Amino acid sequence: MGLSLEADSIKVARTIFGSRISRAILRRFLEPDPSGARTRLEHVLSMLARRDKDEGNISFSCMLDYYLCKLLFGAALKFMHIRREEFEQGISDPAIRRGIELVLRSLLSYGVTVPQKLAAPFLVVWNFTNACNLKCIHCYQNAGPIPGPGELTSEERLEVIRQVDEMGIPLVALSGGEPTIHPDFLRVVEEGARRGIYMAVATNGVRFADEEFTRRAIEAGLRYVEVSLDSTKPEEHDGFRGVEGAWELAVKGIRNVVKYGGGMVSV
Repeated sequence: MGLSLEADSIKVARTIFGSRISRAILRRFLEPDPSGARTRLEHVLSMLARRDKDEGNISFSCMLDYYLCKLLFGAALKFMHIRREEFEQGISDPAIRRGIELVLRSLLSYGVTVPQKLAAPFLVVWNFTNACNLKCIHCYQNAGPIPGPGELTSEERLEVIRQVDEMGIPLVALSGGEPTIHPDFLRVVEEGARRGIYMAVATNGVRFADEEFTRRAIEAGLRYVEVSLDSTKPEEHDGFRGVEGAWELAVKGIRNVVKYGGGMVSV
């Protein structure tokens, strides 16, 4: 029964997204937006999220896109039994809007597939630097106290963010080495967040023991922090990490992220 229902749903979806009308609508929504937004869809989703309320400055073409999108999403929400308030709250997050756009772009490029082929990844994990402030016995990187030779310049790192933005990727997680000790960390987080990318970091937590750094990182747009904690016993964690006092600093860092970021941490 369940498999039959799933097969029927896939068949219906293929019929809908395979039609000439649907594909023409998708192509229009995924065109660059005349107002400067990345796509027409990005613009109208911002309007649906009630972020763009000045309709007096909106072109006639954009208003047509807005009402068509409102009609189509309204029908989809009713079919999926999702309240409009929940949808509007979700798309107030630019990363969610990017995710919706990526799904629709994938449907236009590949149709409905099982599993679904994507036009770009939802998540990019970026090994930001080989520099690290610990000496973990399990490390798979050739990490040291300073950035390794051949690492990207500041301008090249910003160019990576620009390309990620251009591809419509919703989420970037910075890893390493230890990304938080690199001089470009805050600058890259801020630029990614400015472009609407969900910025996250995988970290040993030591740098976040500094309250001022934590505050600046959150204000720059960092939205998720994953801290490695190997044991509830400080001596075991420190032995694994190769630096005495690492456990205490990591725990302090976790507390600071909870304090300034409202609990957006995973251990």
